[in-house]
Amino acid sequence: MIYRSFMQRSKSVTEPNARNPCFLFLLLWLLLLIGPTAAATLTIDYPSANETEMAECRDFYVTGAIPAGIATPGDVRIELFRGTNAAGPPVRTLESHVDPANGTTPLSAIATDYPNGTPKGTVMVPDLIREPGGLRETWNKVVVTPQYYAGVILGGVTKTFDTNYTDRDGRPLEDLVAGEYTIRVTGLSGGLANLTAEKRITLGTTHAALGRFSPTVQKERLIAFAREHGYRIYFDSFPGYFYWNSTGYVIPGRWVPNNAIEVSNDCPGTLVDTVGAAENDLFLYDVRNYSATYTVETSTLIRTDLANSPRTVYHYYTAGEPTYTYVAQNGTRISFTSSLATLAHGDRLALTRAELRPSTALDPTVDLVDPTPKRIDLSPDDGITVASGEGCILYGVVAPIPARVVPGPSGRDGTPVNRIASVAWSLIDGNGTAIATSTIPVQLGRRLDPAKPADVVYSTYEFGGIVGLGVKPGPYLLRLEAHDETGAVVDGTREQLPFAVEGAPIPTITSPPTTIAPAPTPTRQPYKPHPIPGRVEAEDYDTGRPGGAWFDRTPGNQGGAYRQDDVDIERGGSNYDVGWVKSSEWLEYTLTIGTGGTHRASFRVASPWTGRQLRIFVDGVHRATVAVPRTGGFSRWQTVTVSVTLPMGTHRMRVQFVGDAQNLDWFEFLV
Repeated sequence: MIYRSFMQRSKSVTEPNARNPCFLFLLLWLLLLIGPTAAATLTIDYPSANETEMAECRDFYVTGAIPAGIATPGDVRIELFRGTNAAGPPVRTLESHVDPANGTTPLSAIATDYPNGTPKGTVMVPDLIREPGGLRETWNKVVVTPQYYAGVILGGVTKTFDTNYTDRDGRPLEDLVAGEYTIRVTGLSGGLANLTAEKRITLGTTHAALGRFSPTVQKERLIAFAREHGYRIYFDSFPGYFYWNSTGYVIPGRWVPNNAIEVSNDCPGTLVDTVGAAENDLFLYDVRNYSATYTVETSTLIRTDLANSPRTVYHYYTAGEPTYTYVAQNGTRISFTSSLATLAHGDRLALTRAELRPSTALDPTVDLVDPTPKRIDLSPDDGITVASGEGCILYGVVAPIPARVVPGPSGRDGTPVNRIASVAWSLIDGNGTAIATSTIPVQLGRRLDPAKPADVVYSTYEFGGIVGLGVKPGPYLLRLEAHDETGAVVDGTREQLPFAVEGAPIPTITSPPTTIAPAPTPTRQPYKPHPIPGRVEAEDYDTGRPGGAWFDRTPGNQGGAYRQDDVDIERGGSNYDVGWVKSSEWLEYTLTIGTGGTHRASFRVASPWTGRQLRIFVDGVHRATVAVPRTGGFSRWQTVTVSVTLPMGTHRMRVQFVGDAQNLDWFEFLV
């Protein structure tokens, strides 16, 4: 446009003429002003920068956009070299065969009638190239369109699926095992001629963050978690799940095995990426039984015996939702971001929240636009109090359990035949009698669209249900345990917490429980005298009712030693110690403090994990927090010392455990 307007103005002065020095000078000035034409640049957009580290034997796409301004792209060669340079003989060579007239792959070269895939708006994908050579060849798998080029490199995981797995000369291909590789893309003709691009990738072990990519807030939290910890997350299309912009093509027989080996690689012949080396973190949120998170990723964990592995870590939102919104009793709408928590190894159940709602509005289906006013208890492990006229809905999560997996079509997807199917609860009165029992199905419903209240989706590892409706006022213990599909109790799921009902009973159940006279409340008293300065053995906590002198979340003394209530005591440490700890449990001691002031407090602790704490309260006032180190095991003891200010006289001290899996032998106070 600049050149044209200049010529029009010049013509009114004199005709353009090669012998006119003024014209030549102006033409030279114009060319300098415009500058040289920018050269086209070839890029490798996929594998993207996020996904240059992959599992051994992985297939992967090599894809890039056709540079702007190129109308006739031309042929492309894709090569893969071992090492950090494009040198030596390539281990893979692929080449397109375009129509010279337009520089793109003709539709006649595509197997549009391919029986093992489904188009999602296009068939122009490298997996479907059949000409020249045939559909089962590997060397011809490059497609060129006006928008992109794409090739699929086979690494070994799908070498028995719709391929002869040989090079152009018929030699068997070697699997792509651990190491560094260099991809080189070269334009051979048309507008891409002589353009090149390179990218390095690494095959080896990966540590994946697994979970649903919906809703959006869950996707964002999962991605942020993966980036914070440097874990693998999948942004690029798996081979067999090709997408460019909004169109693509799906081949389950290819993408499912590639997804599965990123979770647990059971391909034969791998060097470092084995089942035994697999590490994964799974978000137990909105995992639907038809999603890839369940049928491929979780099923692979179960199929390869990793459901109980310490290298498989399960995460959940402490409020049950990544962002929780509700209407408070005063009519205010409250929204907050829930923190992320982790199930301790061996734990298979965690409580997330209790909703205290009007007894006439007890629908456990999650609906974040529900207008029902309610109270929210975000620490149900510490005990739940139900006011008069209220009902309680208890929410939580469970973990996958070992099971046989019925294989799906690809052989690496499938459906576990067993899982935690229900959570049974009982309310125990002062006599130790269960006055109310029921079960909650592990199949939490969520209502996604307020305009479609009947549309509910269900989560495989979450539950929500009504607890304790209709019982008379009083203090109780709520006991929980989860059952699998066969009705068997699942280890790591027993919980116990205080449950109090205030005011008049809520007359909404058809069969009221039998009325039983309450047992006398055990008298609160010291188990032993504890003069301070001095040492106190952890097992010598005060006697009294649960929730009064002590609080333990699991029924029975799992260690079977020393005392016969629900606190777990074993032979160990200096003589006995308290173990099998679950987060939020606590013990109280009556201390006789001879000298007030600052004391040096020492705690003898053991734990194989980091991040555990003891919180110290005196007469209900928080006095200190003790960081429990990772000692190397439950019987490897260390002494941790902090300063604590104690008042003189007789006082009650509480030791509250923060975090599961820690042991306490004794503590002492010295001036």
